[in-house]
Amino acid sequence: MPLTDNIERKDWFKKCRKIILNKENDNPFPKPPIAINFHNNPPQFCYGREEQIDEILQEINNSIKYFQPKLIRIIGKQGIGKSTLICWCANQLSQRVPIIYLETSAQPEDFRMKSLYRQIIYNFEKTDMVRKLLFNSISKFIIVFRNSGGKLYEQLVNKFSGEEIRSLINHPDELKKKINEPVFNQKLFNLLSNNIVLLKDFIPIDLNFLLIFWKAHIQNPEYILSSNAFKGNDSYSGYNIETDGDASNYIDELIILFRWAYNNNTTIVIIIDHLEAGISYQKENVFSNLFSLLLNLRQKKHLTIILSGTLDAYSTFHDVLQEDQRLQLDNWSKTIGLANLDSNQVTQIINRYLAIFWSNYNFQPPPQNALFPFGVNSIKYLYENNGLDLRKTLKNLYDLIEDYRKKGELEYIDSFFKAFKTFRQRDDVTLSFIEQSELRTKLLSSSIQDKNRSTMVENALCDFFKILQKDPDYNYISDVKHEPPLGISNKKPDVFVEFFGNEGSIYIRKLGFEVKVYRKGKLISRSDIDKTYLLLKERALDYIIWLTNVPLDIRYRYSLPEELHINLGRISPLNDLELAYLSFMVYFNEIFEREPSIEEIEFIFNKIDIVPLKLKERLKTLSKITQISEKERIVVDITSFSKPIDQTTAKTWIAPIPPKKKLLKSIEIGFVQIKHAVRNFITEKSKTNKQINSSNTIKGVKKILNIDEMDKKWDEDIWTLALNNSKNICVKQTPKTIYFKS
Repeated sequence: MPLTDNIERKDWFKKCRKIILNKENDNPFPKPPIAINFHNNPPQFCYGREEQIDEILQEINNSIKYFQPKLIRIIGKQGIGKSTLICWCANQLSQRVPIIYLETSAQPEDFRMKSLYRQIIYNFEKTDMVRKLLFNSISKFIIVFRNSGGKLYEQLVNKFSGEEIRSLINHPDELKKKINEPVFNQKLFNLLSNNIVLLKDFIPIDLNFLLIFWKAHIQNPEYILSSNAFKGNDSYSGYNIETDGDASNYIDELIILFRWAYNNNTTIVIIIDHLEAGISYQKENVFSNLFSLLLNLRQKKHLTIILSGTLDAYSTFHDVLQEDQRLQLDNWSKTIGLANLDSNQVTQIINRYLAIFWSNYNFQPPPQNALFPFGVNSIKYLYENNGLDLRKTLKNLYDLIEDYRKKGELEYIDSFFKAFKTFRQRDDVTLSFIEQSELRTKLLSSSIQDKNRSTMVENALCDFFKILQKDPDYNYISDVKHEPPLGISNKKPDVFVEFFGNEGSIYIRKLGFEVKVYRKGKLISRSDIDKTYLLLKERALDYIIWLTNVPLDIRYRYSLPEELHINLGRISPLNDLELAYLSFMVYFNEIFEREPSIEEIEFIFNKIDIVPLKLKERLKTLSKITQISEKERIVVDITSFSKPIDQTTAKTWIAPIPPKKKLLKSIEIGFVQIKHAVRNFITEKSKTNKQINSSNTIKGVKKILNIDEMDKKWDEDIWTLALNNSKNICVKQTPKTIYFKS
């Protein structure tokens, strides 16, 4: 139903249009570049990654309980949502777990321990976690004095009254007020400085480190000096980071301080994102230094490290390391592979962005139009057209809204065909998987009667042949007609194409197409088969090809006299790919609003296996059986026909031109097909192989799907799907290898 069919729909459409086109309003979608990170642009939600979220949170929680540090390696192609996943998990823990979010550097020196310390402090001080640690540690410090008794307790009550002590421990807001008072701060510093020897038995931290931390984050006369020292830029009161060893020791102290202040219910998470940034001219040094850094961090306690990158990044990292080094990381880490989200999950994400947008204006479109100004099919199409890249999809939507605002006009892209025209960035006529699916659905719609459906195909077939007929390269096509009466019986082929009419009557060959496209599975009936065969028996046609999506009734499909078998072309049903291109032929003008070019017709005809040049060669070698005229009637010598093919082997073409093996372009392969192929490959290999690696897996799956080895489009998807499919049947995974039990 059009949006403007009734007043209510007109009103909400008008309101939507006004809100979206207002240049003062925010765009519903994130502004490119969509760079999710923990500090500057944390994710608002995370759909479709529940299993991976649980895995990551479980690893981090284990590092809280146990000494051993954790290493999680996350692998997935660019734009798939690795940063979103990581930062979403970080946000779930950020109230009690300090998150250190780092971008991978292309500079080797950035992976020294001294540099890491500085980055940790820099990241740490960007969050409110530093204030929480400050308050928690001071409160815990006062509790130590209160509970220890003896001299420590006496000094505490000499500095503060009993009421003050209770207030500082039990009321965080009171402590926040006090911390701004110079007198309070000085008392605090004195309590620590004067009791270093006694406090060693009660506080497991380097007390000078604790004092420097306080002075670096509380206003006091020595604030600048202590702050510079704490950041690793200077020396103050014995606190100095001169070597990687110094930095390593103070990272240990920071971990201990956090755990002490939070009653051992925390850990530190270091995220090193976008590992592919390390693939630079210094990659050997970058990844060697990163390995050394990871090995040093492995000696620490209560720490989780998350590495995130593409398959190329991990492959480069892998190639730089020695075999024993790779083994050390493989034995330590957990690997999580991210496969593409499915289109329904992406639709949910777009829906959420739009819901947030509309909520700012206290307004929502009707539920059935929640994706306005888009629709479910258009979003799914855009996502697949972008190679299942969510980041590109969001960028396209953002750009489209901005374009609408510049033009002051809004288009409702709710259908596949509108999306095809708006979002398709390729100029070729190769159909992607979703384009195939949508075109088949369109042609087989229940709103079209079967007779009309077949007639639509017949008319499109005629139109395509008529365009070819006008081209000099196709001057051998001399006539094209739709359902002309032929022969003594005046039976009508669905489409008639005459070849070689310009070369004289004895050279003419007459080709008939029989078109039957049904929505529901059935057999081509005897009456239709008999009608078609009669045209051959009466010598009204030289050759007949069936274009149908259902089989001919087996009881009658070979009922033609043996001597005419050679005059029968294809009788096998179209497969899904061919049916999609048949539909493409029907709807070409509607999609592109123009006639197809000769090259486009050639491509589509090739996909349906009715290549005119092949037909020309076939008809040239075929003895003429059609009548010329009553006066020139010739007697056909049946014995001159080639020996017919045995009926038991005639399952597809009765007299075919030997087909060439086809290599499918990856654009014609969809994610669903990839998933099935990977699952079957992994199931088979797990029974026979001890291990498989990424390169052999990618090569093997491509071979199953007839994808050219040089086509890299699906490489990362194949491997991440392999990691996911093998998770429950393997003993170990690394970013490049899967180990099985056999």
